[in-house]
Amino acid sequence: AHDWAASAIGYQVGVTGTQTPASMALHLGKGVCQDYAHIMLSLLRTLGIPGRYVSGHLLGEGPPHAWVEVLVDNTVVAYDPTHHRRAGLNYITVATGRDFADVTTTSGVFSGSATGKLHWSKQASILEEVAEAAA
Repeated sequence: AHDWAASAIGYQVGVTGTQTPASMALHLGKGVCQDYAHIMLSLLRTLGIPGRYVSGHLLGEGPPHAWVEVLVDNTVVAYDPTHHRRAGLNYITVATGRDFADVTTTSGVFSGSATGKLHWSKQASILEEVAEAAA
C-alpha cells in the first residue's frame, strides 16, 4: 500500500485543498502530503488494514506535514508516502485522526483589516533522552 500510494500522484502545491478527497487527487494525478496520506489510508481501509492520519512536522521542512501510521503485527509503523520512506525520529507528531478534518492544525475566525502578513515558525529540540530498558 505504501509503495503504491507513494507513486500514485506527483507532488504539486496548489492543485488540491484541505477538502479534496483522495479520489480527486488520484484523478488530478497531483497533490501534497495530505493527499498522499489520504490515498494511502483509502487503500489500507479497502484492504481492511488499520491505519490513521498523522499531522505534525518533519524537521528541516517548512510547513506542517502529514503521514500515516499503520498497525502491522500488533506494532504501529509510520510511513511517509510523500517521501516514500518510513517515518523516523525527525517526524514530530502533533495529532492523529481518521483524516485531515480530525487534525486540522489551525482554525478560527479573524475580523479586521488585513494589514499584516500571516507568519509561522517552529523550533524543535531534545529536552531529555531516555535510555530504553534492555529486553
